[in-house]
Order: sequence, then structure tokens, then C-alpha cells
Amino acid sequence: MSTTVPEETEGTDVDHLVRLSAKFLLKNSAEGTFDLHGTLRRIGSAYGVKVESMIMMEGMVVVVNHPDGTQWTSAVHAEPSLERLDRVSDFRDLSERMTSGALTPTEALAELEKLEESRDPFPWWLRIIGVMLFSAGFAPSMQANWRQVGAAAVLGGVMALVVVGGERIAIFKIVLPLLGSTAVAVVAFRILHDTHPHGGPVLVMVPALFVMIPGDFLVAAAAEIAVGQFTVGTIRLAQSTLVLFELAGGVLIGAALCGVSTSDLIAATTVNNLPFWILVVAWIPFSIGVALTFCLRRKDFLWLLGGVYVAWGVQLFGTWTLGTTTGTFLAALVLALGGVLLGNRPGRPPALIIILGGVFVLTVGSMALRGLTALAGGGLVESMHDLSDFMQIAGGLTFGLILGMGLGATVLRRRYGAGAVVSTSL
Repeated sequence: MSTTVPEETEGTDVDHLVRLSAKFLLKNSAEGTFDLHGTLRRIGSAYGVKVESMIMMEGMVVVVNHPDGTQWTSAVHAEPSLERLDRVSDFRDLSERMTSGALTPTEALAELEKLEESRDPFPWWLRIIGVMLFSAGFAPSMQANWRQVGAAAVLGGVMALVVVGGERIAIFKIVLPLLGSTAVAVVAFRILHDTHPHGGPVLVMVPALFVMIPGDFLVAAAAEIAVGQFTVGTIRLAQSTLVLFELAGGVLIGAALCGVSTSDLIAATTVNNLPFWILVVAWIPFSIGVALTFCLRRKDFLWLLGGVYVAWGVQLFGTWTLGTTTGTFLAALVLALGGVLLGNRPGRPPALIIILGGVFVLTVGSMALRGLTALAGGGLVESMHDLSDFMQIAGGLTFGLILGMGLGATVLRRRYGAGAVVSTSL
């Protein structure tokens, strides 16, 4: 009969290493929890224990089974986020050293504690520039004209100030999406006078709001539900929906403060007059913006940029030949397959880094936001059209990612054998 050793009084370095690894993985699971169990099992196996775990979105229970029959149980809590990509890559390198036997449990625990305490690689002002580049680089994909790009850069700066400032004040962090979208809307209406711009004011604001639009969260939630992780996926879906309502609510509050009618939020005819080469080049500042905003390691940048162009190129060709939904499905399939195959090589960044930029390119959260604001403005037909597009493309993106990860894992296991260490983590 096994016994349970309470975490508060006892526990070996292996136990505490598994617990800290679980907390780290949970905290950085914004893009999904698909491979979290497998990573913990691999770490435990390297040190002679069997690890079992159960995830509850922001909480996790870990059971470490020792060879002598004893068990060590721990509950960890962490809010999933996407703030430090450098830590994600560094943990990947550290976990490879753990599983290869290069580190003792004590050494691995010390390395992980050091990683947790590491400072941001970029100063706060570079993150502000990052959000501005993120917004301006994404703008041509929404509406290809110079006014859209200029407005996106200005509004991106507003959003960056709210994000950087809000992260330092706990009470503001809770309602950051609402505060950010309200500030962006007020500046758009009061200073930029974007009450009746081409495409409608919401389309002009979307690039600035995009850093908070939970499109990747929505896709991760759908994917988790699709593969049977119902509890995690359902909670993530509810949280993502709440953030969308906060963003839409902030736009409505900003409109009310500026005396703008909600009927003006409905999109008008778009104007696209930028040359095609600018649309191609725009993904470079966008990728730089992603790197600065989410603290990417410098040596991982080209992998991120490659994922962005693969996703955009395949989607562009697929949409042109087969339609938007099918094009998005193919882009997600190629992106996930490539990410899993390339990310499982030693010395390369994890699949998340390779895939993340492309997921941003393909994400569909902006359609849901436009649909909600159009509905608030009385545009029932426009709202239903945006929400219908959102459901179709979200489905194509979700199943493309799932199929790509599955195919990638199958290829690796056939190449290296059934016992190969395969990570499909997003």
C-alpha cells in the first residue's frame, strides 16, 4: 500500500523539481496544454519516478510515484499567460539537459529556480515600441492603406502604454482589456477623428487591440475540447469570450464618451491601395513587434519570422485557389507539421516559437470582435456575417493545427522509433 508524503513537510529534490516544472509549464500554457503531461512524465522518467497529473486550467495536481511505492502529491496554481517567450525556449533547453542525464535533480532544480527569477531581456520602453510595430505591421492585412498603418502605429502606442502600465498595477491588470480598448477608442475618436473612416472605426482599431484579442486562446480552447481536454478547453473558452466582451465593451464606452453613435461602428467599404510588396514586407516589423512584446530570444527570431511567412503564404495561395476556410486549414496544417518536425531537433526553439507568429497571422479573434461591435451598433446582418466567418475559419484553423501536430508526431515516431521523445506542445 502506498503512502503520501505531504509537500509541506517532506519531498526530495526530484519532487520539488517536478512541482516547479509543472508550475512553470502551467504558467506558460497560454497556447494550450496538449503536451504538458508528456513533458512532466519525461522529466520524471529521467530521474526514476513516474509522474501523473491533472490540469484544471489555472490549477494542477501532480502525483510523483517513487520506486519504493511512496507518493508525493502537490497542487500548484498559476495563471496561463504569454509574456516571456525567452523562458519558454530556455526551459526547452533545460528540459533536454534534464532528460539526457546531464544534470542531477539538485542542479536542475537550481537552474529552474534561476530561470524563474530571470529578468526581462528588454527594457519596458522597447516593449512599447514592440506593440507599435506589432500593430503597424499587422495593419495592412486588415486594410492596405497608409492611413490604416499610421493610425495603427499611434493607437498601438496607446495600447502599449496601457499594457505596460497596467501590468505594474494589480487592480488594473484584471480589467486591462477593457481599459485598453476604451483608451484606444477615445484616442481614435477624439484625436484621430476616426468616426467615419474607410472600413469603419473598429477595423482601424483592431491592429492596436490585436495584442489583447484572444484569437490564439480561442483556437487553443477549441483544440483542447476537440482532443478531449474538456475542462481546460471549456474554461479557456469562457475566459477568452470574457476578454472579447471586455474589448467590445471598451470600444462602446469610448464611443459613448466621445458622443459617437453605435451605428457608426458598423464597417463601411474598405480601401486597399498599397502595393503588394508592402504587404509582404509588413510582416517583418510585425514579427519584430511580436519578438519585443513577448521577449523572444534573438537567436529564435528567424524561426518565428519563417513561421509567419509560411502561414501567410500558404493561406494566401490556399484562399486564392480553394477559399478562405480551406486556405486557413491548409496554412495551419503546414505550420503545425513544420513546427513539430523542426522543433524536435536539439538546439532549435520549441514548436511554440516556430508556430506562434503564424497563429497570430491566421487568428480569427478580430472577426469575433467586429461581430460583437456590429451587433451592438444594430447591424444584425453584418454581425451574423462576421460571427459566421469566425466560426468557419476558427474550425479550419483548429483542425489544421490538430492534424498537423498529429502528423508531425507520427512522422517522428516512425523515424526514431516508438519510444522517441516527441513534443507537440504549442
